[in-house]
Amino acid sequence: MKWKITLCEPDIGQEEIEAVTNVLKSKWLTMGEITQEFERTFAEKIGVKYAFAVENCTAALHMANIALGVGLGDEVICPALTFVATAHAVRYTGADVIFADSISEKDLTVDPEDIEAKITDKTKAITIVHYAGFPCHMDKTMEVAKKHNLKVIEDCAHAPLAWWQFEDGTRKFVGSIGDIGCFSFFSNKNMTTGEGGMITTNNDELADKIRLLRSHGLTSLTYDRHKGHARDYDVTMLGYNYRIDEMRSALGLVQLKKLEKNDKKRREIYRWYVDTLKDNDNIVIPFTDRNLEQATPHIMPIIMKNSYQETKQKLRSAGIQTSKHYDLIPTFTLYKGSKFKSKTKHINNILTLPMYPGIRREDVDHIGEIVNG
Repeated sequence: MKWKITLCEPDIGQEEIEAVTNVLKSKWLTMGEITQEFERTFAEKIGVKYAFAVENCTAALHMANIALGVGLGDEVICPALTFVATAHAVRYTGADVIFADSISEKDLTVDPEDIEAKITDKTKAITIVHYAGFPCHMDKTMEVAKKHNLKVIEDCAHAPLAWWQFEDGTRKFVGSIGDIGCFSFFSNKNMTTGEGGMITTNNDELADKIRLLRSHGLTSLTYDRHKGHARDYDVTMLGYNYRIDEMRSALGLVQLKKLEKNDKKRREIYRWYVDTLKDNDNIVIPFTDRNLEQATPHIMPIIMKNSYQETKQKLRSAGIQTSKHYDLIPTFTLYKGSKFKSKTKHINNILTLPMYPGIRREDVDHIGEIVNG
């Protein structure tokens, strides 16, 4: 089907094409100088000590769990409302996933109180997700983690450059608050490399582990040996092939330059949607009571109280692409033994509307007319 208005659309232009072309001309395609620059630039941007570019966010999440010592017999708490990769990354280690609920229909981030209620003597870590680009309540989350001596993984797939202001006035970017941050650069994300991701930490010991985990446990990389910085290598732990390549790192550097501008545009588009939908009593628009300047709207979820399927079909018939972020993970066959039940009444009626920097005000108004019916 040819959509009149797509769900998402990357901001790709001539600068990205030239960046990739320059890498191809250099004839060094595997992880090297461009990747190192990408990592340095990203780390500086979010105010974190270490950043490692990786194959995708799932790889980042997997390494985060491994680096924190998660394994067989452990439990990791994560939101029920997230992409399944967040839970899969825990299961890869042999640990069990315990699901926590969203705060409410108005705030779909994970509830710190429900996290604390799910903690047992088997709990090893907490994974939180900055859903839709809106940061989780990090004061309360970190208090719970500290109280119970638990590690925190931030899934920042939706939220590059989102930030949280703590009660003492301190502001920190997501991915620099917990023990490890994980970012996605998938094709629909706020910044994209097609596939790709980043894992961040301020902890020296965790950084050493992640560096080894990313590339087969090798103590030196191909690029190090190519440049004469190392002559050989040892293998000191069981690692993975989670490396990124130079083409995607080149894309990432260009996309990172555009990120603040495009995040600002996404906030404007979120306001357009609120303006056109605010009088519709049949829907809930999440996050309208949040400080939007802290957010990086990645998707535009609304919750339908009634007429969910009917509205989806009307939008489809008009050539407007929609989605659902997300079906709750415990509803999938693999996770049905979790016994999770959400307190959020209409959580299964999430409808994701088009959101990307290139969408026009008239497009949003047209979508609003259909939703408002």
